[in-house]
Amino acid sequence: METDQEVRAELAATSGWFKGIGILLIILGMVAILFPLFASLAAVKFAGWMLVIAAVFIFGSAFTIHDVGGTIVRILWALVALIAGLILLLNTDGSVGFLTAVLAIYFIFIGLMKLVVAGANRGQRGAGWLVVNAILSLIIGLIIIVDLDNTKDWAIGLLLGIDFIFAGFTLVMIGSSAKQLSKEP
Repeated sequence: METDQEVRAELAATSGWFKGIGILLIILGMVAILFPLFASLAAVKFAGWMLVIAAVFIFGSAFTIHDVGGTIVRILWALVALIAGLILLLNTDGSVGFLTAVLAIYFIFIGLMKLVVAGANRGQRGAGWLVVNAILSLIIGLIIIVDLDNTKDWAIGLLLGIDFIFAGFTLVMIGSSAKQLSKEP
């Protein structure tokens, strides 16, 4: 059985991971927003690499959580991000509409997963930010799907960048909350 002091030390250690991954996602998001007018296929490839890189970091963050459910959700999140990223990278037929639809499905699925995690953690610090991030992911996915013909050329880089910035901000806030909890008596 862990002592209270050991739990607080673990909280302090994981807060750095959350903040670091959050900052990385914010940087990746800003890069995506800076390049929204790339040729559509180049933007799809860029988004694919961002998803693969994010999947690696999300997978790594799964093992900093001391809750089996949270770990499983993060692993699933990383797997979905990896699969979506690989589809975007490996699709060579130039079907930007199809690739944009795959990305929209990713946003909708991830938004739903974030809502599940937020619901499981309601009442805890940071859960509200996760709900905001989940709703944003769902809105992004729905915006893309509803008007796919008009959104396929510009939406990928811009909206993925916005989602990464909010996801990164959410992780930074959760990391800050974990750090504060580790200091409480």
